[in-house]
Amino acid sequence: MIRKFKYKRIKTLVIASLFSLNIFSACLPASAAADNMSFPYDSKYPYGTFSSLADNQSTADQLLLTEWEQWKSERITTSGAKGYKRVQRDASTSFDTVSEGLGYGMILAVYFGEQSLFDDLYRYVKLFLNSNGLMSWHIDSSGNIVGTDGIGAATDADEDIAIALVFAHKKWGSNGSIQYESEAKNYISKIFTKMVEQGTYVLKPGDTFGGSNCTNPSYFAPAWYRIFADFTGNAAWNNVADKCYEIVDRAKNSNTGLVPDWCTANGTQASGRGFDFKYDAIRYQWRTAIDYSWYGTQKAKTNCDQISNFFKNIGVSNIKDGYTISGSQISSNHTATFVSCCAASALTGEDASYARNIYNECIRVKDSGNYTYYGNSLRLMALLYTTGNFPNLYKYTPQQELKGDVNNDNTVDALDFAELKKAVLTQVFSNINVSNADMNSDGSIDAIDIALLKLKLLN
Repeated sequence: MIRKFKYKRIKTLVIASLFSLNIFSACLPASAAADNMSFPYDSKYPYGTFSSLADNQSTADQLLLTEWEQWKSERITTSGAKGYKRVQRDASTSFDTVSEGLGYGMILAVYFGEQSLFDDLYRYVKLFLNSNGLMSWHIDSSGNIVGTDGIGAATDADEDIAIALVFAHKKWGSNGSIQYESEAKNYISKIFTKMVEQGTYVLKPGDTFGGSNCTNPSYFAPAWYRIFADFTGNAAWNNVADKCYEIVDRAKNSNTGLVPDWCTANGTQASGRGFDFKYDAIRYQWRTAIDYSWYGTQKAKTNCDQISNFFKNIGVSNIKDGYTISGSQISSNHTATFVSCCAASALTGEDASYARNIYNECIRVKDSGNYTYYGNSLRLMALLYTTGNFPNLYKYTPQQELKGDVNNDNTVDALDFAELKKAVLTQVFSNINVSNADMNSDGSIDAIDIALLKLKLLN
């Protein structure tokens, strides 16, 4: 009788809690669209041995939320944003803004589910669209375009802005104040017209320069282009993805796999541009690894595995921030930029020891001082990716039906109830799927989760 009373009492509390949540949801502003795929994702990528390199997924998810809040406190500002919000760099550049930062910020905002911030950032972008309909790349802290070349657009930034708009449409729909779907299609069309060299499919580094005579491998984002092709119906984007791999095959060093900061479409040094593996080129592996995790592109795996092998031989604690493409060290700093992008590349491999070591080094190494914008932004995105929290939102389907699958056998039954009860009693959670066990998604595993799982089983 006592047990029955306790169960009824728990059920009453749970129902009351759910009812209060419904009331709260009804009070949300009309502009806040329902988020039908929310953080944490804790997803399994379609391809590759690894999706998350974290030893404890719940701890990794909480770390990401903490890092996100700190990143926002340092990078997001209303100052000089003309009524909206912008991503500011750091003291080394007098807290100015570059379009690249808006791309990073919009991607992060959509993955962390902050629609209001996303909208403010995109409205800031639209204040600085040039005559080609693409974002001017350099704006000072007061909202003025910098110099005579600041009005030009940088391809890496605009393609990131565009993919973020696609994801926003998938995540929040396009019935609000910003029509993400039409905005994304319009933006992608302008990128293709102004930033893809006609007749060759070579990705130009900007809207006013480059092409076969000058391109930047770290701007190559083949996973983005596969989405652009399907989303817009322009299959030529697949040719752009293929061309990226053709160029890298010609430009990379055959022994190390390292690619140059800049090159021609033939893989040779571009006039007046650097040909070493430095702060541009390091991003190549991060962007390319995603193409393997999402689409299984074998060339992406081959290229990233070769670069990972180079850094594995160096040792994760000895990674420096500059090499010739043949592998000679030319700089001596151990930075978040290089460590984080190397961690991303590890997801295409099979060496669990190296992958976890470089992931833990990514957690440990965070830039400080006057140079924090670039490395820490890439670090945060790499942490999302290497914890299974960077799924392809264009194709992503939340597996809410697996809530309660505590033992990861793809069913929810009495065995899961037993495992959850044992975990709560012993406070040992390493042997269960923490995300699936957190029935009410409050970030903790406790008696309420046991009660909710019991209700699910009984019903």
